[in-house]
Amino acid sequence: MAGPKRLFALLMLLICMLSPGRVLAHGGVGIQHLNNEPAGPYRVYVWSDPEPPQVGEYHVIIALTENIAGDATGLAGGPVLDAYVSVEMAHQDSGTTLSARASHDDALNKLFYTATFAPPSKGIWSVQVRIAAPACEDGESRDAENGSSTLPCGLELLDPVVVGFEDEILPKAFPWRAVLSALLSVILMAGAGLLYWKTQPLTTDHCGSQ
Repeated sequence: MAGPKRLFALLMLLICMLSPGRVLAHGGVGIQHLNNEPAGPYRVYVWSDPEPPQVGEYHVIIALTENIAGDATGLAGGPVLDAYVSVEMAHQDSGTTLSARASHDDALNKLFYTATFAPPSKGIWSVQVRIAAPACEDGESRDAENGSSTLPCGLELLDPVVVGFEDEILPKAFPWRAVLSALLSVILMAGAGLLYWKTQPLTTDHCGSQ
């Protein structure tokens, strides 16, 4: 990564990492679960969105930096943008599991990896993030250790490191915030229109009758 681009990426990550637990994540305000967590060659930062989490929508947002020896801050290494990241959610009561690949495609900030879920049940969910360096491009194969055969690329072959946390998914609530925001927008637009109408000069009819 070129110098200016690397500096910009580090600055963007620094702003999010030093925030007080909440960031603008996938599309709303998220809560941080892991901060500067050492995991093999990586330092891991993980948020979820929305807050509070609700049935039907859950995003896991991950940022990675290099884990540099002797650096406890996690800021010495550059951002890691080419890792293979997957996320698994497991419902503690029912055992239901969900899994998804985390990528930059759906991330609001392309320095992050995002995985999207639709958890069907309320309760405590265990979330595991698996991270590994890609061994080969999608669709290719890699040699087995003895060199006698080839195996398809897959996360199980890449010696992943795993970090995790637990989160409570709440029943889906009525979107009061969205409704109030929409109502406030309508009121403001109506007020602006009324103000504009009130400030217009009165027009008079100059055509007199003969």
